[in-house]
Amino acid sequence: MELKLDKTTKILLGAIALGLFLNASNVFIDKAYANTVQKVVICNEGGFNCAKVTNFGVWTYPDQIK
Repeated sequence: MELKLDKTTKILLGAIALGLFLNASNVFIDKAYANTVQKVVICNEGGFNCAKVTNFGVWTYPDQIK
């Protein structure tokens, strides 16, 4: 049984194979080096009234809700 593929199909399959190979070999993808914890504070524009984060959720001040 002979399988005949046209030129477009061969190019498409070759491009998919190349993409999978490059993705698996990590040629273009660097490691993130995420060694530290990054903390984020949610505040108003002035930076004075900030949201409080607890185990029960995020608490905001009434003047921050618009």
